[in-house]
Amino acid sequence: MELQIQSFGAASESDFTNIGLTIQDVVKISIDKQPLVDKRKSFATLMQEALDQQNASKPDSPAQKKLAVEKEVQDLQTKLDEPNKRYQTYLTALKAWEMRKDAIIGGEGTLGTIKFYEKQLSDLDALPGQLLQSKSNRLAKAKGLHVVICQLAEMYRDLYAPVNQFIESRPLAKEKFQLNFEVGVVDTGFEKSLFEFVSQGVAGTFCGVEDGRKRLRDILVKQDFDTEKGIETFLTEIMDALEKDKRPGGKPVRINTQMREHKTPLELYDYIFGLNYLKPRYALRMGDKELHQLSPGERGTLLLVFYLLVDKDDIPLMIDQPEENLDNQTVYDLLVPCVKEAKQRRQMFIVTHNPNLAVVCDAEQIIWADLDKKNNYVMRYVSGAIESQILNRASVDILEGTMPAFDNRDSKYFR
Repeated sequence: MELQIQSFGAASESDFTNIGLTIQDVVKISIDKQPLVDKRKSFATLMQEALDQQNASKPDSPAQKKLAVEKEVQDLQTKLDEPNKRYQTYLTALKAWEMRKDAIIGGEGTLGTIKFYEKQLSDLDALPGQLLQSKSNRLAKAKGLHVVICQLAEMYRDLYAPVNQFIESRPLAKEKFQLNFEVGVVDTGFEKSLFEFVSQGVAGTFCGVEDGRKRLRDILVKQDFDTEKGIETFLTEIMDALEKDKRPGGKPVRINTQMREHKTPLELYDYIFGLNYLKPRYALRMGDKELHQLSPGERGTLLLVFYLLVDKDDIPLMIDQPEENLDNQTVYDLLVPCVKEAKQRRQMFIVTHNPNLAVVCDAEQIIWADLDKKNNYVMRYVSGAIESQILNRASVDILEGTMPAFDNRDSKYFR
């Protein structure tokens, strides 16, 4: 109102001036603000009281009482919901337990779980059967390798069949020389190679350098490597010796404890069942001796015997001192019969100092070579039959050491 009057006075000021009056002459206003001030104070007091009532920190205030009531209601609701909360807690714990249980049970491929260890136990139960089957398969593989080795030996037999035919068809070779040709599967170094894997310094059948080698040789000496049964027997016996201490009071022993440093049981098994130590070998025997056991002279004689009896050519043959490195009995028993048989189909020239070859072989012609050292080393040759007086005398002098020497020896022998 006051502002409107002031606005009116300002707008009408010129009009009042024209008529010689002022706004105060016309309009008089009286405003009492005290009641408003009092009301304002009263309202402020009421507002403060209302705020104090809403303040929960004020003792006995409605707000504080409200909070107390709300807490009481909440406590009552808590008491009413406790079974449900416990059930919810139970469900949550049950779910967590189920998850943990599933994790513990797990699967066969998850390490550390029940299922994994159950599978391991199941596999362990099946292991003895699997081990027996694996051993059977391993033995079958070894037998297959042995078949191949035996086939190679059979090829040797076919290759050297003519030698056997010769021996069988020649009574002289079979009876007089006792020649025998064999092809067999033999051990070519099992003992040496085995001890490159197995230590002889620990417990086991082969413990001890000398004793261990003797036990192995006792096993090897009785084996027959030519047959499937023989190779099965050997492999079974050698594995038994490795798995059980065969010494007095011996007990089962683990193979891995017998290994040399940097060697493994797998390498040992590969060697034993790989049969690389078995080879087909042919052996020509004369009496009870194999070819490698014969002396150099006996080997040369055997070669000469084969050449004389096997060679089918009828061309002349020249032999220089076949009696070298042989005693007279061997010459008489071996060479003389062969020379007699060979000369029936071919001409032979033999250079010799041995009377058994020159005389006993019934030479049709003897050639005496005489070196005259006094006459400028002139070489003189005289040839003819043994019946020739000159050659007969030369044979006695050169081959027998003269007749007195021959008679002297003759007188000393028992008849």
